[in-house]
Amino acid sequence: MPHGYSYPLPPTPPHEGEDTLRDGTVWYHQEIQDANPEILLLTLNKDHDSWSSDFRSTQRTATDFMDVLASTKLDLANVALAIMTSSYEEYGRLKAATKRLPFARTAVYFRKDYDLGIAYQNRHDPQVQLARRAYLATLRNHLMLRALQDEEHIIWLDADVVELSENIIPTMISHSQRNGEVGIVTALCHQNEMTNYDKNAWKVGDRPQLLGPVADGDRESASSELVATRAMVPDLISGTDNSALVALDSVGGTILYIRAELVRKGVVFPSFNVVGTTWSQAGWVGVETEGICYMARALKGGGCYVLGGGHHVRHSDWG
Repeated sequence: MPHGYSYPLPPTPPHEGEDTLRDGTVWYHQEIQDANPEILLLTLNKDHDSWSSDFRSTQRTATDFMDVLASTKLDLANVALAIMTSSYEEYGRLKAATKRLPFARTAVYFRKDYDLGIAYQNRHDPQVQLARRAYLATLRNHLMLRALQDEEHIIWLDADVVELSENIIPTMISHSQRNGEVGIVTALCHQNEMTNYDKNAWKVGDRPQLLGPVADGDRESASSELVATRAMVPDLISGTDNSALVALDSVGGTILYIRAELVRKGVVFPSFNVVGTTWSQAGWVGVETEGICYMARALKGGGCYVLGGGHHVRHSDWG
């Protein structure tokens, strides 16, 4: 069932327009007069299938995703929304769907996709993960750097997230405001029949050899050892309450909070394995969301964490 929206209308109609940027990106924009949002909410969409399907519906749509955003109970007059899609048909649907909610600023981008030859249903296959995630990092950076203006807080939410626990986004923001070391925060992501959907959020296990230099000949074995021994979110937050924060070495992107100041200082999503990089070759782990904590840790306020207790998001059943 769609959520009931009770947001007040802005006193004057929002300004809207459409432009084609120099790189060919088509940009629809709408802004309420005197808007000065503190929160930037970002989402990537490939096409209609990206919204996925769930046990409660056959196929989700852009309108269903707007329902998820409405369920956050955020003051939308304090939120800027930016979505990038590679489907011109979905671009049109997003322009219509975003008008249902009074965001302080809305940006919808259409940018043609580079065809990696990876079907949506095969996107998690290990053989294609590195190329897919490297390209995904470039898309995340493109959207984030284009859309960010004067906001303090950035929230990434995947297009196929269908439910959020109560107050999850305000809780992330509150932790960052109270603790200057909290710069990146994620949360448990699950499906109805999978306790831990997002395998990119983890902490390095008790393996000192993985924390230092890894010889060229040991990279493959180090990667395998990391996968076998890393501590995953369900174990890390077990027994904690809703006020807890647990440190991570890597985060996923199903839901992800980033202190905007970190981005202004140069923190982005690596488009290559950044951990163990040398002048002659890329590293052995740390592409996209798995590398952003590695980049941020060198900066004041760049600590990475996961919410404890019952905070969570639910991913669609299909995908």
